[in-house]
Amino acid sequence: MTLKIGNTTAAINRIRQADLERRRGATTILTPTAVQGTTSPAKVLYTTLGGQARPITPADLAAFRKRIAEVGKDLRQGITASEAIGLSRPIDLERARKEIRYAAPTVLRAGELQFVVDSGPQSLVSRHHTRVEFTAWAAAIARPSTPLQAAAWLVSEGTLRFECSCDAFTFWGFRYIATVGGFVLGRRETGFPKIRSPKLLGCCCKHLVRTLTTLKSDLTVRRRIAAGIDAERRRLDGTRRTTPVTIRATQAEANKITSAPVRRITAFTPAQRGQKLPPMLKSNEIKRALAALANRPDISAQAIAQALQHLLKQAPKGARP
Repeated sequence: MTLKIGNTTAAINRIRQADLERRRGATTILTPTAVQGTTSPAKVLYTTLGGQARPITPADLAAFRKRIAEVGKDLRQGITASEAIGLSRPIDLERARKEIRYAAPTVLRAGELQFVVDSGPQSLVSRHHTRVEFTAWAAAIARPSTPLQAAAWLVSEGTLRFECSCDAFTFWGFRYIATVGGFVLGRRETGFPKIRSPKLLGCCCKHLVRTLTTLKSDLTVRRRIAAGIDAERRRLDGTRRTTPVTIRATQAEANKITSAPVRRITAFTPAQRGQKLPPMLKSNEIKRALAALANRPDISAQAIAQALQHLLKQAPKGARP
């Protein structure tokens, strides 16, 4: 497979603007004011607390406040890649391992690394965009070590902020959790995920799990970060350049990351597993079908006839091919 990285920065900017406009137009967001109990819950807002959709009650708001306080206490400002993966739901870890084939870094600038990520087998789009910001970027540049050593420290011990362009990051509460925990990158979400994640479970969507796993383990990514650190050090030592250095991946590098074959796992329903193939046709049955198509001049009939001719050549006379 060939991944066309193109202008990923422009794509990310379009997605972020669309997400902001969508959030501004939302009318059933549970705001911080509502969570604090100063706004009446009479407005028709629903939650899955208790296992069924129903209007939110003052008791629900009290439970929300408690969970928000717990999350805010447990998640400090900034989070390491290992911590984020460790806080993720088992289902998201499994989906990242089975469904997401690659996370390809595209642009590194001013401590922010952009990735193009495989969307997954059931997605309506071919890819998503993730962004990771190294909050200790300046410390890594000033660190008395080689660029590669500084990059290794940055990905293993440095704290991060991140976001994903997928719907799950916004609507399943991951953006809200990242906002509360102080590690969201981009738009801050203040609306409580009342429908899909009222218990505030998880930390990363499957695309971010793949991104952070690649960030931790891929030597090519680490070298790319080291190149950025080295370029920033040389920029600071000089006097001409004043803007941050941009490190862009080449198309060849993107192809290398996405070229490794990864086995897709397709899920079937019990009904699909129990189905059987229809019985094979006999050669005389194929001949009757060809005779029926003989007088049809349309392209579809001709294509079907060619396929039947191929089957007929492979089938013993009078037997099932």
